[in-house]
Amino acid sequence: MTNSLTHLSQFWKFKAISPSPIGRGVNCNKISKIKNWVRADSFLVIGICLIIMLSISANAWQTTKELEKEVSVKRAALKASPTADNYFDLAISYAYTNRIQEGWALLKKADEADSQFKNRSYKEYTEKVIADPQDWKLRFRLAFSLYFAGKKTEAIRELKNVLIIDPYNVWAWGYISLIYGEIGETDKAIEAARSGLKIDTLVAALHLLLSAGYYKKGDSWGGLLEGGTALRLKAQGY
Repeated sequence: MTNSLTHLSQFWKFKAISPSPIGRGVNCNKISKIKNWVRADSFLVIGICLIIMLSISANAWQTTKELEKEVSVKRAALKASPTADNYFDLAISYAYTNRIQEGWALLKKADEADSQFKNRSYKEYTEKVIADPQDWKLRFRLAFSLYFAGKKTEAIRELKNVLIIDPYNVWAWGYISLIYGEIGETDKAIEAARSGLKIDTLVAALHLLLSAGYYKKGDSWGGLLEGGTALRLKAQGY
């Protein structure tokens, strides 16, 4: 289990700031919770407050009824049989329905339920993908199983295969960005996050990944702006 995904999941633990009219109800104390992300001193915290107050509210990212039904079915399966496979299966459904914190918790439980799961799951999902190569959800699961087996380059390849099948999958771009960042390919991580934002600008995780990339490149103001945007979107329920 790697630090980057852990840190991303931690961001989702922060208590959301309720959206409020411009110039009213902005709680600057909440902003201090992202200090490890934006590395802000008091001046930068004030800057983030201004960004939030001047931002225009927008509709949050929405999952589909089909995906909600999928999550419901997989929850029932896990409740009936709490195996590593079912923990993993639900975790990945969470991964592409903006439930990052919940998904991360289930991935840890999958590893606890079967210490060998990460070593066998990518082989099993490889066989499933060969049998049904056009199923992007299977490829998403293969990508994650490769990732947790330490095969990060192969995981990126599979996430790109997801995008061939489903070109508007913002979550595939998000995890591509995350993994590129982990292996030190910062420019590619930034490019991937930007590609996701071209599809949907209202995804907090993508702005957070872009913020991290900018900081790695020494662009503190770019990191600040994207970090502020990520916080605002998270507060609005993204």
